[in-house]
Amino acid sequence: MSVEINDAFHRGPGTWKFNNRLLEDENYVQLITECLPRILSKYQEIESHQLLWELIKMELRSETISYSKEKRKEFKNRETYLQGKLDALDNEICRGNNHFNQQLLDEYESIKTELKDIYEKRQRSHVPFKSPLD
Repeated sequence: MSVEINDAFHRGPGTWKFNNRLLEDENYVQLITECLPRILSKYQEIESHQLLWELIKMELRSETISYSKEKRKEFKNRETYLQGKLDALDNEICRGNNHFNQQLLDEYESIKTELKDIYEKRQRSHVPFKSPLD
């Protein structure tokens, strides 16, 4: 008897775990609230409660993963934009030839504060802004 192991085998994604922080996101809650009637309608012919429950969880998991990916993408884009803007303002302030510009300084501080909030959100999160299925 011999066993041949195919090296081309690709592991699937890991175990998915729901991020409870999504329940604090009003947009996510609204998405799921609107999605549930559609899911129930889609599977209205299913008689087995157990099967129906598994299908509901499957659909909600799919919606949640898509939502989380999009949210993470928006979050990362915002962070990148703010970091670039902060760098540009820093250069502009440094080239100011000792000319005091309160508006630039205020904008600089505002962006720093928003970036700080982003970094703190990331640290507080038990689950990084990355789905384990990626």
